[in-house]
Amino acid sequence: MIDRTEMHAGIYGAWRLARRDPGGMVWINPTPQGMWNSFWAAILVLPGAMALEILSGGFGDDPGLRDVAVKLIAYTIRWVSYPLLMIYVADSLGCFDRYWRYIAANNWASVVQVGLLLPLVSVAVLSQMPALLFVVQIFVFLLLVYHGYVAYVALGVRISAAIGITVMDLLLALLVDNIATRVAEGVW
Repeated sequence: MIDRTEMHAGIYGAWRLARRDPGGMVWINPTPQGMWNSFWAAILVLPGAMALEILSGGFGDDPGLRDVAVKLIAYTIRWVSYPLLMIYVADSLGCFDRYWRYIAANNWASVVQVGLLLPLVSVAVLSQMPALLFVVQIFVFLLLVYHGYVAYVALGVRISAAIGITVMDLLLALLVDNIATRVAEGVW
């Protein structure tokens, strides 16, 4: 079980990174245990992630138990598959020694991302103003930049590698979501 101090420190460090302060890394536990503890972020983010699914229509018009189960399984797969893939990527880039701190920073950053995105998406969906939907799209792009910045700082890689890591994570998320949608619809 993670203690609250480490949880608060990890989220605060991720917040500092979101403000383009590389000093936010000092708040994130860079050890293997710190990485494992950062997976508590998945529990913190789950309600917000499910709310975003509902707001975006991800559950369809008449969601049933199968839809919810598929979304929860896909959510778990995304939280597990990316760190596993990053073992190979970090090793290939010659920065495996910074893998633990990157995964911890990336996990805590998800709390910041969902915490910032959920209110904006809620207002945009509920108001149904096209201008706000455009603002959400811009904001999602900025969150991708933030994701790349976390990789850049935590892994100590070049900007081009950080962009590649961000695109890889985005493609992995799209793949898992596409498969989950097909399974939920009964296509697979």
